Amino acid sequence: MELTPEYIKAVRFTVKRGNTYDAAEVDAFLDELLVAVTARQNTPDADTLAAVCTIRAEMTEQITRAVLEAEKRIAPLLSDENAV
Repeated sequence: MELTPEYIKAVRFTVKRGNTYDAAEVDAFLDELLVAVTARQNTPDADTLAAVCTIRAEMTEQITRAVLEAEKRIAPLLSDENAV
């Protein structure tokens, strides 16, 4: 379902005897509506995605620097001069 004002305005339910709506139709529509609203809420906007990408890039850079520093400290310990 595409959640647009036009779609929602166009929805019509079957009127049953006693001027009541068909409960199954209403329930089915509400289920579809819930799925559409949930999907829209769970979809991040462009600014959020950009912020996540920036944070991940910064984290990757920090990790890379930490690994390189650790390798610099480890390298002398593994050199031929320190071999047993």
